[in-house]
This record gives sequence, structure tokens and C-alpha cells, in this order.
Amino acid sequence: MLSATGLTLTLALLGSAPKAELVDAATVIPDLVLDLRYATKDNFLKRQVYPDGARCLLLPDSVKRLSKAAEVLRAQGYRLKVYDCYRPRAVQYEMWKILPKPGYVANPRKGSNHNRGGAVDLTLVTKDGAEVEMPTPFDDFTPAAHHGYTGGTPASREHREVLRKAMEGAGFQRNRMEWWHYDLPGATKLPVLDVPFTPAG
Repeated sequence: MLSATGLTLTLALLGSAPKAELVDAATVIPDLVLDLRYATKDNFLKRQVYPDGARCLLLPDSVKRLSKAAEVLRAQGYRLKVYDCYRPRAVQYEMWKILPKPGYVANPRKGSNHNRGGAVDLTLVTKDGAEVEMPTPFDDFTPAAHHGYTGGTPASREHREVLRKAMEGAGFQRNRMEWWHYDLPGATKLPVLDVPFTPAG
């Protein structure tokens, strides 16, 4: 279903199963900054696994909560920049071929919350789009990426907390090992999807 207010993809799951919608978050949050790393080679896989036309697709509930967090942060002088949103299951299989290591890449047979449209990886930028300091870069798999990390600069820890408070205040749950990763509550019970990033035709 394509609406004038935003791009919505509807997929019928397994015959009579309920339909799952994925919404383009940028159509709801106009100042959202897109930096989809897996659509580039600037990621831990060192190769592009998303098409050039990849978008930040999420479940409607995820977008609603993300919009709420963006509103709170906007009042504090920040914008949200997303690194990863929904990920088709087919891409999860490709990532698993490159790096079949749990903890780094979820096994596609079980699926990731990214495959469900119920997870988002993100950071803060200023209103002008300038980077703010965080404890680590995106996809850093060291203890410094943990929410409990007390090292680094005071500014990096403060920014991490600003993001955490906004995201948890909007109803997301943090991943304790990755400061950038937030999940929709109950996401693991949602169906794994394989909707393409771009409409057919």
C-alpha cells in the first residue's frame, strides 16, 4: 500500500497470517539523518550488503516510538542519525555467509530483531548534522560499547545517556552491550520478514 503521507509496504505472511507493515521512518521524521552503513563498505563486514536504495523501514510502533524520541531530543538540540533499521532476512543470510559468528551476526534461521522491523541502531547528531562524541564508533565489539562502560570522556558518556533516556522514555529497550542498539519490547515474538528495501517494478 502506497500512501501520500509516507511509503508503506504491506506483506501478507504465510497465507492467512496477519499482515505486517513497514513504514519508511524518514517520511514520519523529516529531520532523521540516514547513514545506513550496510548500504556502504563502511561497516565491520567491509562490504556493501544493502542496495543503494535502502531505506530506514520499521514497524509502525517502532516509528511511532522513534518519532517520540526524536521530538524529545530536538528540544535538547539534537537529531537522530540511524545506522541500521529493518533488515530483510535474505540479507541476514548473506551477512551470515560472510561472518557466521553469533554475537556479531544473528543466525538467520532464528532471525534478528532487525529482521522483524523491531530494532534500530542509531546515534545523536547536532541540529546542523554534526557528529557528537560517543564512547565508541558504531559496531565496536569491545567492552567500551557496553552501557555500563565508565571509561572514555565525560562528554561521550553524557551523550550516550542523553540517547538512552530519550529512547527508553519512548518505550524502547536498550541492548546492554551496544550503546547504539534499541529494541521494540516483545520484538523477539514478532514474525521475521523478508520485504525488499525497494518496491518492485
